[in-house]
This record gives sequence, C-alpha cells and structure tokens, in this order.
Amino acid sequence: MRIVNLDRRLLLFRPAIFTFGLSAIWLGSCTSLSPLRPNTAANPNNSVVTKNGYRIAFIEFGEQGSYQDPTQLKNALDLVRITDKPLVITYVHGWQNNVESADVERFESLLARLNRAPAIRAVRFDVVGVYLGWRGKLTPVPILKEISFGNRKATAERLASNYDCYDAIASISEEARKHGRARNYTVLLGHSFGGLIVERAVAHAVNAEIHGHADSDRSMPADLMIAVNPASDSILARQMMAALYSRRTEHTRPLFVSITSTGDWATGMFFPIGTGLASVTKGFNKVRPPGPVNLPESERNFYTSTPGHNRTLINRATVDLHKTINSPQRHPALETNLEHNLVGEVFTLDGANGKLDLWQIKRIGGVDVPYWDVQVDPSIIANHGDLWNERAEAMMAAIFRMSNPMLNPKARPRANLHKQPDFSRLQSSPQ
Repeated sequence: MRIVNLDRRLLLFRPAIFTFGLSAIWLGSCTSLSPLRPNTAANPNNSVVTKNGYRIAFIEFGEQGSYQDPTQLKNALDLVRITDKPLVITYVHGWQNNVESADVERFESLLARLNRAPAIRAVRFDVVGVYLGWRGKLTPVPILKEISFGNRKATAERLASNYDCYDAIASISEEARKHGRARNYTVLLGHSFGGLIVERAVAHAVNAEIHGHADSDRSMPADLMIAVNPASDSILARQMMAALYSRRTEHTRPLFVSITSTGDWATGMFFPIGTGLASVTKGFNKVRPPGPVNLPESERNFYTSTPGHNRTLINRATVDLHKTINSPQRHPALETNLEHNLVGEVFTLDGANGKLDLWQIKRIGGVDVPYWDVQVDPSIIANHGDLWNERAEAMMAAIFRMSNPMLNPKARPRANLHKQPDFSRLQSSPQ
C-alpha cells in the first residue's frame, strides 16, 4: 500500500521534475549575460566599428532592459555628434539574434550600399548605423531554441516598457537633430520582436505629440519608423490607428510603416497558437476597429493576431502592376527607388533582362492614417526572417524616399497630430 501511494506521489511530481530538469538544461545552455561588445580601459571604443566609409555603434541591453555597458551609448552619441550630416539608421533585431549573429553582417551590408548610393551621396549624407542588441538568441540547442519564443517575447516586452531602450532611441535621435533640420535624417527599423519594441516607442511619442507634450518636429523617436514582420499583438496597433483616424490625418506621409509578409508563418500561424493559449486566462471587451464600417468585435481577435495578419487593420498592400521600365541611370531597383519620385506610391523591383518591374504600395480599405499596415507579397519577403534580401531592401528604400522631403520634393505633408479628436468617427456607422 505504501508503495502504491509513493508511486502516486511521484506521478504528481513528474511535471515539476520535468520542468526543473528542462530549466536546468536551458540555463546551462543559455548565452552569456555579459555584453558581447564591451568597452574596456584597453579598448574604450570596442563598441564602434568603421567599415567601408560608414560607421556602426552597438548598444546592448540585459534581460530586464537595462544598459549592459552605458559607455556604449556614450560612444554612439559621440559618433553621431562628430558626423557632419548624419543619416542615422537605428536597428533593433528580433528573435534568434544578438550583436554577434549573421544579422549584423546583413545590416552592415545595407549600410554600405546606402552609403554608396548616388542619391545619398548627392545630398551629402554620411551613413551611421546603430545596432540595438539584446538576447534574442537565448540558446543554440535546437529544441530549446524553438520553444524560447514566449520567453523571448516577454523579454522584448520588458525592453519596450522599461526606460533604457527608449532612452537610447530618443537620445540618438536628439543628438542627430542638433545638426539642424536640413542636416540630418533618422530611421528606426525593427524586425520581429524588435518591431514590437519600435511600435511601443512610436506609441509613446504619438501620444506625447497629440497632447502637446512635444514639438511636432522633435516628438518622434525618428523621422521614419519601420517594423518588418513585427511579432506583437494588434491591440496597440488598433488603439494607435483609432487615435490617428479620429484626428483626420488622411493624405499625410507615413510616420510608422508596419510591413508583414503573407508568407510569414511565425506571426501568421505560430503567434496565434501561442497567444490563443494565453488568452484563456484573460478577459476581453468588444471594441471597434477604426474605419467607416467599424462594427464591434472581441478584443481577443486583436490579442491573438499581429497587425499584418489582422484583416480589419491592414490598410496597404503591395500590388504587382505588371509593367516594366528601364532604369534611367542603369541602376538596380534599390538605387532607382532612392533617385526617382514615382507617383502614387509606385516603386521598382529588379526584373528580368535588366528591366525594372513596377509595384505599388496600394491603399486598401477606408483607413488612411500615417500608420501604414502593409500586407507584403511573399515574392518580396518570403518568410519571417527574410528582411535582408534584394527585393525587400529595395521596397524599404522606396518607403524611405516616399517619406523623405530631402529626396522627394513631392512627399506628402507631415500629419498634424494636434487636432481635436472627432469621436463620431469611432462610433458605429449607420446600417
């Protein structure tokens, strides 16, 4: 009898034993908590690298979102300060990456290409990259690596909600703006969980500008913010788009562009499964998406979907126009998109026989706000991690040109967020 009871007690403890064992293996295989690019007395500039005419600074954050080495921020700010006319591109990486992953090389490749681009050279920009690093890659062990999604999402949310990461983003932008309005431009780019961090940074800035807590030309953490395949729920996206829609911000250039591939299974399939399980313990109201047909629906639908997979929020889509042109300067698509102001949000992609294929970021639905939620064809971005390919970079260059008055005199005006809200736009439309 005692043996039977003992067996039963062991059965009860097996889940705990398994969890403890899994945690022990996990912790034993985790990447180091120490910064990977620390500055030292012997090498005080280890966090800054000069390559091929451009420079890049690294800033690393710990598990709770704190600076791992505050001198990394100082070096980054010094770099922006000594650059005559900085084009600053700050990048926040996503899941399975850190400051030593192959993602760094791909980002550096884009910086080098932008620095060589004739349109960038014509306005005398000097490209500066800032790589914001965190432990997106928790472990190299295959099975544990895959199930780290939820753990790393929680860490990204801490980075986004705590102080230091946003402080770094805002400090870099502020330092660039000290050069004068016509002598700097800043871009904030995030991928996957990095896109989550960028979106949260944008939300705080939009709210500050709406309520007059910041000047319109200094409130945003960058002049243009882009999130690629963001791994964030769409609750914040709905709230932000509703705030912008209520203030009648139509026909203005984008402040924030969220681009998601229809081939991104990680945010299209895996994300809803994980958040669906978590939603069981949560309560949800019915809310209205912004737009002329805004019937209430459960907020659970926004909690379990990312912005790029939520049908009620997507307001742009890439469309193949099935037309080709010759590049006037015989340049590839990326350089052509920076040089030429194709009307109607049209951009080029490299095609066959040296031709350029014409595509368009077409507005769909009834919500025209400076938060672009773009559904992207998988021929441009194939899957969740495919942001550093030729076609994706060409499209991002086009978005950069569309929103940058220095490169595009025909750019739309910037949105005035100081308007009083029209709450009737957020009420149910007559049936």
